[in-house]
Amino acid sequence: MDVADNRQRQQDEIVALEAIFGEQAVERCNVAGGESFVLHAPLDAMEIQVDVRFHLPESYPSDSPPVFEWVGARDISADVREGQPGLIYPSRQLVFSDAMVDAAGGELHRLWDEDMCRDVVIYSWLVWLGDYLGERWPQPLDPIQLPKDGNAGTASLSVALNSGSEPAAAISTALDTAYTPEIFTGLPLEMKRSVFVGHVARVNSGEDVQRVRDALLQDKKIAQATHNILAYRIRLDAGSISQDNDDDGETAAGKRLGHLLQLLDAENIVVVVTRWYGGTHLGPDRFKLINNAARQALDASGLLGDAGRAQPAKKK
Repeated sequence: MDVADNRQRQQDEIVALEAIFGEQAVERCNVAGGESFVLHAPLDAMEIQVDVRFHLPESYPSDSPPVFEWVGARDISADVREGQPGLIYPSRQLVFSDAMVDAAGGELHRLWDEDMCRDVVIYSWLVWLGDYLGERWPQPLDPIQLPKDGNAGTASLSVALNSGSEPAAAISTALDTAYTPEIFTGLPLEMKRSVFVGHVARVNSGEDVQRVRDALLQDKKIAQATHNILAYRIRLDAGSISQDNDDDGETAAGKRLGHLLQLLDAENIVVVVTRWYGGTHLGPDRFKLINNAARQALDASGLLGDAGRAQPAKKK
């Protein structure tokens, strides 16, 4: 092993990475026993940035591969598309699982092992990583245009998530030949790039609730959201109340939505709040936004009576 030659080749590789991604993309660290740095590498095709820490031992590249540590990733859709006023770019949930770490580590070792010249391999690995993540992570989501007048109201699903400029309206989506209740979608609420949108509908049964959920998930932006939190309350023929909720990964959020429906004495109502995570943890504020998005959609839909009770759903 020629340590001096290895060090020179390591420096050459780092300089090459700086030339490709920019000097600010390589954050060097002072460690003993080799080079170490964090690489902030944009993967342009996916509009994400990955942050990876590399340690280059003294035996790299002649006798051993580099060692990598996954730091994280963030959605840079807004940066890539040069966000415009009035648009919100919902962030995707970018999770790098233990199995993915193992696969990435195995590929890094394979690239080094199969290179008979023992050449530097980090850039080749990043090219592979972009393809690998492209098959497993959601593609960039379309931006959400905020309403231009800023007035509260009800919007159709396509209006709320696309144009944002039409008058309030309701939509009804048919699943096969089964009746699907009308779905009213409220205006988006935003904090630190997290976006919350409430959807409400009148329902008579658990089947109606499922039809509403299925209809919403037919929209790809809603289907790719971080959470779709649901709660419902239905007055049965016998006079009792059927109620349930679903957190969809946001712990305790469904129960809070159900509690809101109880406080409003709402009946024959299902409410779904869609959240796109913006990359910054909101703490308890996220529960306020979830409930506010639900309440805004309920109020704007006209489904709540003067005293807060939902008007009975008409059976079809």
